[in-house]
Amino acid sequence: MIVLYARVSGHDQQDDLQSQVQQLEQWALLARTGQKTLTLTDMGSGLNTERKNLQRLLTLVQDYQVAEVVVTFSDRLTRFGLSYLRSLFSGYGVTLTVLPPDYEKPAEQEVTQDLVALIASFAGRMSGVRSRKQKALLSCAKQVLAEQDE
Repeated sequence: MIVLYARVSGHDQQDDLQSQVQQLEQWALLARTGQKTLTLTDMGSGLNTERKNLQRLLTLVQDYQVAEVVVTFSDRLTRFGLSYLRSLFSGYGVTLTVLPPDYEKPAEQEVTQDLVALIASFAGRMSGVRSRKQKALLSCAKQVLAEQDE
């Protein structure tokens, strides 16, 4: 089967999640007409390897039930280490398809997003850090990174 996988970082991005799902399903209707598809979605950091449906996807791959995995952007599967997933998929005969973007992100924007994702991940792991402190840290990091883009 073909697995359509979509992910967003948080609950406030429901619209983006639905947009990804819609784009993936529309693509499958046109490009993989008549083939069985399964849509899996997750809400969580691209750094979190324990996402429920990512784990489900990996199990399906290891059970030889998947022919192709399709995502809108490669960072939907993982923020870092995509080459490991490509190797794993390849070993099970699975093709990874990343849909062509509607627009090209500047390299600086991708690096900035990756840095913010890393800071968010590590800030969330700090024991005893309260939500408002984490938000303040993220806000500060985003401001510093935005200043670097100027």
